[in-house]
Parts: sequence; C-alpha cells; structure tokens
Amino acid sequence: RRECWFVTGRSMPELFAGSFSFSDPQVSLNGIEEYSRGVRSFYKQGTAVGEIVCTAATASDTITVIWRNYGTVNIGPGFDLAPYIVTTTLKTSAEDGGLIVKQEDAFVADNAALIKYNLFKSQRPAVPPISSVACPLPREA
Repeated sequence: RRECWFVTGRSMPELFAGSFSFSDPQVSLNGIEEYSRGVRSFYKQGTAVGEIVCTAATASDTITVIWRNYGTVNIGPGFDLAPYIVTTTLKTSAEDGGLIVKQEDAFVADNAALIKYNLFKSQRPAVPPISSVACPLPREA
C-alpha cells in the first residue's frame, strides 16, 4: 500500500493503452513511458510515499483511487511535500481492450503551507497512520 506507480514510476505498461494520457493541475503528457520517466525524476526515489486510502469502480469505465502523497521531490535543492490527498481517476476503454487510457490526478496545492512545512521542519506534526484517513468515496450498499 505504500509503493505505487504514482510515486515510483514503476508502472506496468501492459495495463495501459498506447493512447494513454495523464494530467494533473500542473502537467499534461501522453504515453505511459513518458509518465513513468517523469514520475521517477520528479520524486526522490526512496523518500516519496504514495499510500492508498481506498479505491472504487465509480463508473463502468472508471476506477477512482484516493491516496496520500508525501516525501521529497527533486525540484531545486529538493523539498519535502507535506502529506496531502490526491484523487486519481483512471479511465478505461472497451475499444482498447479494457486498458487504462487516461489518468487524471486532482489535488489542492497550498503553497503557503508547503513553504511553512519546509521552513519549520522541527514543528512538523507526525504523519498519522493511513488507516486513520477516511475514504471520501461512497460505500456500496
């Protein structure tokens, strides 16, 4: 649960269509190999954490993954990401054999909190266990 392709870049290309595209609030790109390379270079490998909170099939062609992200990224001298929640929407396509054709990540970036988190490292709260994070997805009846 702590290691996922969202932070390691170690994807399984056989799960993705050739037309795969990725987008988040800051980046858009095409192709699983380009996505995987980008993830591997963005996150300081071994320090970045992606923890799955919950998953659900939210439509016939959609898998939603709620996960917590934190750790160090390779921007400038490197800085730490405070724990935050990401909603990843994976779209599949019957025309592409049920493979993943699109990944959209949604999150709120709080730049002021990020600066504070990096300036006042001794005042960081402990990261609560992932089991304490509530799943916002609707429960099946």
